[in-house]
Amino acid sequence: MSEPTADSLDKEQLDQLHAATLKASEACLELKKLCAVILVPVGTLVATFADKKPNSAVFIAGILIIVAFWIADSFSYFYQRKLRGAMIPIWNRRAARCTDGYTHIPTSGSVKPLRAAFNASMAYYLILSLLFGVATGAYSLGLLEG
Repeated sequence: MSEPTADSLDKEQLDQLHAATLKASEACLELKKLCAVILVPVGTLVATFADKKPNSAVFIAGILIIVAFWIADSFSYFYQRKLRGAMIPIWNRRAARCTDGYTHIPTSGSVKPLRAAFNASMAYYLILSLLFGVATGAYSLGLLEG
């Protein structure tokens, strides 16, 4: 069995970080799907307890669910970006060992928690929140009566 090299050790570490990053990315997608799946039954359940008529509790429950999933997805996104950031020094080490001067190193700026919560991948929750906000406004104006 041959002695491990710096390149093989770095590759192994990159593979592990990449696999963890993919898992975090999959978690983000699953959270979005789960949010959509949970909204309908919870809204139905809350409306059932309100004599099958819309009331403010339906809209509050919907907004709370969206916010909870948004926060959870933000955490997943944050750690996904942290994992990607952890890969950059390893890429740099490997590139430094290349005699040809490897320059295709991925770049990934650090992400702060607030930036993780408000990025393009979170537009899904913003759209859902806006829809619930419009529905809540319509309900409070008496446009949605049961």
